[in-house]
Amino acid sequence: MSALLEAVERDFLPIAETYGMRQVGYWQVAPGLGTIPETVSVWELDDFGHYVDVVRQRFEGPRADLGQWFDGVGEWVESSESLLCFPSELTPTVAQIRERNLRAKLCSHEMIHVQPARQAEYLRLAEEMWFRRVAEPAGRSIVGLYWSPWKNTRAICIWGQGEEWENVNPFGKEEAWVADTDFEIWQTLGREIRTDWDDRFLVPTSFSTVH
Repeated sequence: MSALLEAVERDFLPIAETYGMRQVGYWQVAPGLGTIPETVSVWELDDFGHYVDVVRQRFEGPRADLGQWFDGVGEWVESSESLLCFPSELTPTVAQIRERNLRAKLCSHEMIHVQPARQAEYLRLAEEMWFRRVAEPAGRSIVGLYWSPWKNTRAICIWGQGEEWENVNPFGKEEAWVADTDFEIWQTLGREIRTDWDDRFLVPTSFSTVH
């Protein structure tokens, strides 16, 4: 893991910058909730044309740096999974993350299983009913809420759990969420779209934009 992170910071971040790929965040999965050792990274691109250009450069471009990087990651990486996603309405851009100095010492990473073709709908409901009424008052922040048109039953939520370690409380603030009326309303409404979910905790690397 340490060798991978050193290589990402030393070699890949400069490459990504030259291709206009902006890092949202780079995390390690925390022990106790999730599979370790594992990393999660999120990158921001302008649009689908930008994505296609990066892919073209990877396989046919005159420069060899991007291809060499991906050809060489097998030295550290056993397997990986990628998704090309749209952000939700309230998801901040990288520029907004920097302007707001968004920090999160611990993030929760939710892989939400939803009814077919209702990924974006779930995120709209999560922003209005979960974030505004329950999570934000408890000190949570939106790092990124995403959905992919190529993953018909999956939405992804990354929530900041606290700017500093003393602010981190994974199970709510003050009274337990399970006794909160808004929490109960969200659970009822969420079940109309959501079928299941998997959670894990993430800790930002030293070079993560969200740190």
